[in-house]
Amino acid sequence: MHSTPMQGSATDMEKSKRTIVREILVSQLAYALAVGLIAIGCVWWVSNWVVRDNLEDWAVRWVGEMESLGAGFFVNPADERFLELQTYLSRFDEIEYVRYYGLDGRVIYVESAAGEPRLYPELDAGTFAALEKASAEGAAGGPRYRMDVDRDPLVRISQAVTRESIVSANLFSAETLSELEGATTVVGFVELGLDYSGYDRDLMTGISTGSGFVMLAFLTLMLAGRLAIRQAVQPLADMQQPLESIARGNLDVKIPTSRYREISAIGEALETALDSIRERDRHLLKLANFDPLTGLATRHHFIEQLTARLAGATPGYGALLFVDMDQFKHVNDTYGHQAGDQALVQVGARLRQHVRRDDLLGRFGGDEFVLFIPDISASDADAMADKLLREMGEFPLVYDDVSLSANCSLGIAMVEETSRLNPEELISQADVACRLAKSTGRNRACRYQPDEKHIETIKSDVEWQGKLKRALKEDLFELHYQPIQNLADGVIRHYEVLVRLREGEMVYLPDQFLPAAVRFGLMRDIDHWVLEHAFAELAALRRTTPNVRFAINLGGSAFIDTTLASFVLGRLKAHGVPPDAAIFEITEQVAVGSFSEAVPQIRELRAAGCEFAVDDFGTGYSSLSYLKRLPVQYIKIDGSFVRRLSVSKVDQTIVRAIADIARIMGKETIAEFVGDTATLEVIREIGIDYAQGYLIGEPRRVPQANPEQERVVPIDRARRVR
Repeated sequence: MHSTPMQGSATDMEKSKRTIVREILVSQLAYALAVGLIAIGCVWWVSNWVVRDNLEDWAVRWVGEMESLGAGFFVNPADERFLELQTYLSRFDEIEYVRYYGLDGRVIYVESAAGEPRLYPELDAGTFAALEKASAEGAAGGPRYRMDVDRDPLVRISQAVTRESIVSANLFSAETLSELEGATTVVGFVELGLDYSGYDRDLMTGISTGSGFVMLAFLTLMLAGRLAIRQAVQPLADMQQPLESIARGNLDVKIPTSRYREISAIGEALETALDSIRERDRHLLKLANFDPLTGLATRHHFIEQLTARLAGATPGYGALLFVDMDQFKHVNDTYGHQAGDQALVQVGARLRQHVRRDDLLGRFGGDEFVLFIPDISASDADAMADKLLREMGEFPLVYDDVSLSANCSLGIAMVEETSRLNPEELISQADVACRLAKSTGRNRACRYQPDEKHIETIKSDVEWQGKLKRALKEDLFELHYQPIQNLADGVIRHYEVLVRLREGEMVYLPDQFLPAAVRFGLMRDIDHWVLEHAFAELAALRRTTPNVRFAINLGGSAFIDTTLASFVLGRLKAHGVPPDAAIFEITEQVAVGSFSEAVPQIRELRAAGCEFAVDDFGTGYSSLSYLKRLPVQYIKIDGSFVRRLSVSKVDQTIVRAIADIARIMGKETIAEFVGDTATLEVIREIGIDYAQGYLIGEPRRVPQANPEQERVVPIDRARRVR
């Protein structure tokens, strides 16, 4: 496998990054090296300074001794005691030679310890004068000698020989001493040549040896420190791989431990964060895969499980049972949504009683359930269906001491050993059979029979599923916009967003493809597509027309998704659209069927600033009962009451009643299907707030650039808006 240039570049960048371990180790090495060099330099300087200072002291001492021992050269050179000078010189290898001068500068005597001495040039008259002056000043406490180091490793030190030194030597008789009484203070000069090369060699040898030991000690300490630091920070380096695994989404990692408090705290914090993420993922997975009301598998999760079961090498045989409660909306309408929720929970619990370990059970949405039973024959599946129907009828559901009907219709689709049905085809077969059971009297079970009509229905469903998936993938949906006019001032400020599906020159209306989308669980994806593209178009339009608003339809399955509100608010923020620019239209059937899921999310969106409208109002079951509890701002009167409004007194009475109720409840009304000026005049007289229809404007691919300038254009035609 070859890496792409981008991958290679990223890898090179990762390699070029510095690591904490390497940084600490390199810093420690540089520090140890600097300290070692400084230490060696200090040792050399101090040693050299101490040795030189001591050698200077020895030189001063030796020249003083030479002054006393050589005094005889200036008095009586024949005295045999002067031989002591040679003995003295032989005791000190450092003394290369001694040389005595008279006051006239003439060399009186030269003596070497051994061999041919390396001599300095003789002293000159200027040096003699300086030595005489130094001798006189030395009597007052100053130095009496002069030292030169011009010919390293030789050192020359010279000093005047005074009369006091001759007398203090106690070497001469009284006669001799009396002869010296008239002599000058300085009687001559002595010069020593010293060879300190041995000291230099010993010093350098010692420094080199000591430096070697120092460097060895530093290297040893550095290696020990390196090991200690590596051991201390290694847990940090060990965290790199687990963190990379976490970044890739793998949470099944183990964070390395450490005996160091700081690193241990980091590890514990990561473990805590991982536990929180795992718990969140488990919660999200549960929300995505299991219905929060009944605890059964959701449509998506059930299809996933069924797909895996049917994709096995030997799927065997089995049956899929599609269960749909009969007249369930009557329970909601009569006793409220809480009663309906409790009824669904009890139905789910009863279905669980018939589930074996290998069976699959799920809630398909609303009052529909699906049950897949593997390894069961057609006759046994029929018997199982009859048993379910019988138990449901014999043991009604209970809510607050009220008995509720539990009758249901049931469709059966068989999986044969030789068949290779996919889940969508199998579900479609069971759905067709269930609809047949309802159409033939309800509270009964029908097994799918592959006649020509059913085959065409299944084929059509499967074809629509393919079209819808391709449309989502290739962006084949498109949005059309129909204006809604404010009848108070005649200005159009918002549009209803209508989705279409285009295949080449063919354009499909929602009634043609949305039922299949609902059956195959694709409505969530379509809703998200519509919301995303509608918000993007709205953001662009509001740059020139800030007050424009969009009304967007939401299907029943939208509220089953508990993340709908967060998705809507997130996309509004991403596109920079204020929430009050969005109006969401829901049918009262949707509101009733998903009341427990819809109301909390509607309230969350309302709190953010979004508004809601009840669409197709007047065709539901218990409209007024639910209208009191739905947090909506608009009531959209169903077109069946508006289409013949100008000629039907009954429709006028119904619309007027709806308008009066809406005004009392503080809600505004919208009349759709306004197709002629006569109808427009009637709804104005009744007091309807907004009008929508082909008279106001047809759905268009692109909204008017400046919709607030639009006015009603009377046309005499009544056509269906949607």
